[in-house]
Amino acid sequence: MKGKAVVAVVLSAIRGALFDNLAVKLFSLVLAISLFALLRGQQERQQRTVPVAVILRLPPESSERELMTAIPANVHVTIRGATRAIDQLIQSGVPPIEVDLRQGNRDVLVFEPRMLSLPREVEVTIIDPPSIRLEWQSVTVRRIPLQASITGTPADGYGVKGEPDVEPAFVAVRGPTGLLEVMQFVRLAAFDVSGLTEGVHKRRVAMDSPANRVEIQGQMNATVGVTIARRVSEIKFANRPVEIIGVQGAHVVPRMVDVTVVGPPEVVRALRAEQVVPRATVSDELLRRDKHGSAALKITIDLAQADCEAQPPSVTVHW
Repeated sequence: MKGKAVVAVVLSAIRGALFDNLAVKLFSLVLAISLFALLRGQQERQQRTVPVAVILRLPPESSERELMTAIPANVHVTIRGATRAIDQLIQSGVPPIEVDLRQGNRDVLVFEPRMLSLPREVEVTIIDPPSIRLEWQSVTVRRIPLQASITGTPADGYGVKGEPDVEPAFVAVRGPTGLLEVMQFVRLAAFDVSGLTEGVHKRRVAMDSPANRVEIQGQMNATVGVTIARRVSEIKFANRPVEIIGVQGAHVVPRMVDVTVVGPPEVVRALRAEQVVPRATVSDELLRRDKHGSAALKITIDLAQADCEAQPPSVTVHW
């Protein structure tokens, strides 16, 4: 009997522990579960920074407006929310931000959280950069000169004469006003003269690609003509005495002239002063007409493979 009494006491105690003040106990249980869920939920929240692509809708070509500001391909967005929601968002990919700039008149581009398509349980805390100042320029067309250049060396004894001839001399380019204002020329690929001999040589030569945002209208090449001539040297022989041909004892004024010799370098280098003889010839016709007289006669210098010029070019001969 004593054992049954003990069991009854124990059961009564258990019944009292379970059912006495039941409402208070149930409230405590619900509160504990809620607190546990809250703490668990806070432990499962996280913050991440992800790149989000930026898609621009720019003005049509016909608007003649050009955006000069470089817009980054991505902005960095810091988001906060439940770990599962953020993981799913990253796996599926954050939708890009689409920006409508077709009007071509916005001064500032501001990135706002509402521009992002995110689940409700995910919030945006930071967008970097938060904004970008925009610069626009008008688009125009301008005629720019073409510039040719030369590379290589012609055949032995030959050189490039003058400047290359370019046809057409100008090309039309289209682009933002600020870029065109500083463009002085459009460069052509170098014309290779290696091994060329005397003559005018013409080729179609490609234009170099213009600066970014600038386009060449029409063909991307031009005809370049280069003149190759024999290479010459020049030397001056001063105060060379004039020799009179055709009459003895004649008097000449001036008695000496300066002679400039132009010819192949190897010929000019080998010349000595005594080889340069300026001459004035009194013809038989003059002597028959006037036994004694005077005449202005042109100076001549005979040199093979070279051209000569006297200064003065004529002298007065008295006989």
